Amino acid sequence: MYTKGDFHIHSTESDGELKPGELVLLAKERRVDIIALTDHDTINGNKQAVKVGEIFGVKVIPGIELSTRYKGNKVHILGYFTDDNYTNDELKMILSNLRKKKFKACQQHFKGQLSFKSEGGKISTAAGIELLHYFNAKVVLAHPTRLKREVFENVINLNFDGIEARYYRNKPGEEEYFINIAKEKNIVYTAGSDFHRLSKEDLKHGTLGQIYLEDEEIEDFLKILI
Repeated sequence: MYTKGDFHIHSTESDGELKPGELVLLAKERRVDIIALTDHDTINGNKQAVKVGEIFGVKVIPGIELSTRYKGNKVHILGYFTDDNYTNDELKMILSNLRKKKFKACQQHFKGQLSFKSEGGKISTAAGIELLHYFNAKVVLAHPTRLKREVFENVINLNFDGIEARYYRNKPGEEEYFINIAKEKNIVYTAGSDFHRLSKEDLKHGTLGQIYLEDEEIEDFLKILI
């Protein structure tokens, strides 16, 4: 059984300071035995992280943090892959097109199977969830504390598999509130430091392993990834 899990971490593949493999070593040093790499809008670092994790005894869940929009609001969603789609070239191509705002090209590629509706230069939240589900990822609403409460109360009704209830910048009482929402909706809750860099001046994000799930909480999360 795993004892400490941080499921929201960034590497040099997006805007983080450490390489994917270096994150694994930092997790090992801090006795975090299970992590997820969730770089912004890319899956490129996962292969290295998984490989280094296997060598050093740290379980790595390959993931992504996708930038979406919901009625004009920035909404980030976390995808956790249940199979080897984190190496999928088709998904890499789609993500590249999304970063370049080529939504029509994505639509044409899938011949209308997926919507790729966009808002303000980003894929809509509902379309982003649908995309990640298509590639067998489970989808968690990232840092709900950063959403206006009325936006959160609406967006959480989309087809999420979980909510990041434990987060570095939660306000007093929010963790319990978000966990209760997860229980009401029969979805999982996760924890993430949103680690980007080791600098103590980085007040926007937590440090790796600072925020985490424990034992049975981790097991409940892993059940949806099987």
